[in-house]
Amino acid sequence: MSHVGNKIRAGFFKTPELQGEYLSKLLKVEGSGVWLDPTCGEGEILHQLSSGHQSEDCTISTYGVELDKTRAEKAKALLNHCINAPIESMVIQNDAVSMLYLNPPYDFTMKGMDDESAERKEWTELFRNTKYLMEKGLMIYVIPSYRFADKKIARFLATHFENIAMMRFSDEDYDDFRQCIFIGNKKSGKHKEFNQKLFDFLTNLESDEFVMEKVTPIDKFVGANMTWTVPAGVEELKTFYTKLANKTDYVSGIRNSKGFQAFMNRSKPRQLEIGGNPILPLNVGQLALLLASGAVNGEIGEGDNYHLVQGLEIVKKIPNEEKKVHDNGSTTTITKIKTKREVSVKVICQSGVIRKLV
Repeated sequence: MSHVGNKIRAGFFKTPELQGEYLSKLLKVEGSGVWLDPTCGEGEILHQLSSGHQSEDCTISTYGVELDKTRAEKAKALLNHCINAPIESMVIQNDAVSMLYLNPPYDFTMKGMDDESAERKEWTELFRNTKYLMEKGLMIYVIPSYRFADKKIARFLATHFENIAMMRFSDEDYDDFRQCIFIGNKKSGKHKEFNQKLFDFLTNLESDEFVMEKVTPIDKFVGANMTWTVPAGVEELKTFYTKLANKTDYVSGIRNSKGFQAFMNRSKPRQLEIGGNPILPLNVGQLALLLASGAVNGEIGEGDNYHLVQGLEIVKKIPNEEKKVHDNGSTTTITKIKTKREVSVKVICQSGVIRKLV
């Protein structure tokens, strides 16, 4: 298998630009609508498909969902709406999407504690996202060719879609990607006829020889002037959000809330402001305490009485030993630690002389 093929087996790989060009030529867009890619990667393929059909009379709103944060940031620059979240957490309006582009990861879902086995994501995302597609809406489903042989996938496609076609990547990319494209419109109504012929065809795609012989490359469809209709629909989804809370969305609201401002005001270090005349005269002891605590540090006085004062309280731990004599004549030495506080007040005079008052 090629290096590109190994990347595909590992999970994510974007649709080649050339295949996107071919797909765009196969679309006949009837009017404005919503186009969705629920695993959009960097958003390039959905942007490529929609941009060629945008006009004054046709507004295509592109919606994407992407789990990886780095890829989601790039997709936000290309798509009208993109949410960085797992598709499992999304709430999306049903029966509203005109075109669904589905290129799910080639991997397994996470196995729950009560699950007997994990499901392939190709099947899970097909089943999950088809409900967002409107009746007669177009789906483009891109997965490795052998995965179409999965009976659940084959039966679902053969039951729920019409005006279908199976094609593989053109020869320039097929050897690297080994991918096929299913394209078709979603059937309308509750009762849907099962297409046995399509089911049998899909289950044979497990054989690469069958794919190379029976599945036509996409460029041959373009050359035959074949198209698939994308119906007009709503221009905006009523619901499109994730049930998971994004912490970054709350930062601005928290910072501007009255409760947060009150908390900040209460938690600020309080500054001691000294100024004006005291309510009562200060005695020498009180003045010494203010000096020692540093409350009057800095510039004091004016003119000839201008000084710089620094007050400092020095705390020392002094050990003190006490001996206790017992009745039997033995002694026990007990060491106690006492706290001793000393005051140091320094004054710098205008002449530059430093005086230590204490």
